[in-house]
Amino acid sequence: MAIVDKDSAINYIQKLGNVSDREKLFSIYEEMPYQLIHDSPTIKHYTDWDLFDNLDLKIDYGSKKNLDSPLKDYKLISIANNIVEGTEVLDSPKNSGIDPKEHKLVALNLALAKKIIIDRPGKYFIYHYTDQELYSPINIEINVNDDITDIVYYSESFGKSMPSSTIYLKVGKDATVNFSTIVKGNSSYSFVYAKAEVDGSINSSIFASGSSQAHIEYKSILGSYSNASFNVKALGVKDNNIDIVSDVTHIGEKSVSTGSMKAVAANTSLTVIRGDAKVGETAHDSSTSIIGRAIMLGKESKAIVAPMLEVKTGRVITAKHSAAVSRVDEDLVFYLQNRGFDRKTAEGLIIRGFLNDENDISIVKEMVEKIISDLGY
Repeated sequence: MAIVDKDSAINYIQKLGNVSDREKLFSIYEEMPYQLIHDSPTIKHYTDWDLFDNLDLKIDYGSKKNLDSPLKDYKLISIANNIVEGTEVLDSPKNSGIDPKEHKLVALNLALAKKIIIDRPGKYFIYHYTDQELYSPINIEINVNDDITDIVYYSESFGKSMPSSTIYLKVGKDATVNFSTIVKGNSSYSFVYAKAEVDGSINSSIFASGSSQAHIEYKSILGSYSNASFNVKALGVKDNNIDIVSDVTHIGEKSVSTGSMKAVAANTSLTVIRGDAKVGETAHDSSTSIIGRAIMLGKESKAIVAPMLEVKTGRVITAKHSAAVSRVDEDLVFYLQNRGFDRKTAEGLIIRGFLNDENDISIVKEMVEKIISDLGY
């Protein structure tokens, strides 16, 4: 068993260009393990890769779907059941900033994906959708040299399906990028691998909920005088499994990063939020902060918070990290019940207060509200 049925993958490759390059990438995928080192807790995988490998999905063009952007002033680019609309599509298996050997599933994605490029400032809503039992890959490159660019990557899938994306961002020194990754599963599966090389400024947010298994990795590499912030949120309901990794590496002097990670685990879900903040030997006078918090509801829910810190220079302004995990505070529930709320409503208020941030984009606020309301809180 595998994520994609091999015969289906080989047949699909024949429909694309660069067949020999794609076949080599598919071989890399087959040969690579998910995990290279098994005994270090700092690189331990919390994703159950067997859940992916048991899918045995087909890959082909599915039925067309007319999608709308919930953010009306954003240009819509849609990938619906492997049909791309709203932009030029390149038949290329290469990504200029991400090597296929960085991850097993990156190699698979590049072997089977078409490519889109964004190289002009503006507002873009990338809607990645599948409602059929398909593997749906996309290869995205974003190159912004100046001005302000807002990009939302929104993945929505249903049942036994798996959208998969490889996203590379190059942010010039005169550019500011606001980059949001939203994964909305409906008992489905998802993989996102994103990397940003930053000489200017980037504000990133990640939100995931509803997936039977979601694995999201976001890596930012900071040059001199660059600035990066990231806001990570995982909301696990029912039997969700969500694993979000957000790493930042400082290689340039006087670079600054701040990271906030939050997770809620309810019912029998597992939510994992983790990341590594690294300050390299050449990143003199830099600052980094990575803070993780999680709450759990129900005896069978699990949450893991693992922010890590690695500093390789003695010339650092700030370097801090912290983590906390707890069950929902019974004293706080009791306090709210004494104010006239029933237990479910009280727990809902606590979740909302914990997850919601003032700077969240509207689509995330609406999703959080709907998910919590659907749970009866």
